[in-house]
Amino acid sequence: MNDSKNTRSRILDVAEELFSEQGIDRVSIRDITAAAEVNLGAINYHFGSKEDLIAAVFERRIVPVNAARLVALQTVRESTRKQPRVEDILAAFIRPTVECSGGKARGERAFSKLFGRCLSEPSPEVEAMLKRQFEPLVEQLESALMMALPKLSRSDIFWRLKFTFGALHHWHLTRDKFLPAGLDPGDVEEQIQKLIAFTAAGFQAA
Repeated sequence: MNDSKNTRSRILDVAEELFSEQGIDRVSIRDITAAAEVNLGAINYHFGSKEDLIAAVFERRIVPVNAARLVALQTVRESTRKQPRVEDILAAFIRPTVECSGGKARGERAFSKLFGRCLSEPSPEVEAMLKRQFEPLVEQLESALMMALPKLSRSDIFWRLKFTFGALHHWHLTRDKFLPAGLDPGDVEEQIQKLIAFTAAGFQAA
């Protein structure tokens, strides 16, 4: 059982890395089997098809993070009788990204790069899959933010949330890169607090 689980994880790790470096369309199943040192039967057994493998690569990263975000958002809404704080809502969205990473820095970077590549090299199938994964979260975020910021229109919430997604993705991809000489970036918690403060200011701007 463990061997089977390890094989599945190795295939996912390799596929994620190759997809992030070359793009989904340029990577073949043969490329993945060669790099993962498995045969075609292992792909068929664990995933069935390349499309199912692609979905599994995304679901492995996105599902637990978004599930944690939804739980955190629910906690924020249940813990206040008045308007929720924008900072608490944003923390519920931002913090699970780090907490669900499991410390696999290489995998995190590969998936962030893959996610960015999918945005710049759109595929209708991948876009539809991502929409399904993110729709419940976006609905809950919009609802909570409209409670916290009743003076903003839904359009305002949408665009500021879109910019927040971009800021989080960029931070996650480059948080240990491109630092000026002599700058102490602080620990991850400090960076998270800076990101929350920055995005909260964007939501609260006139």
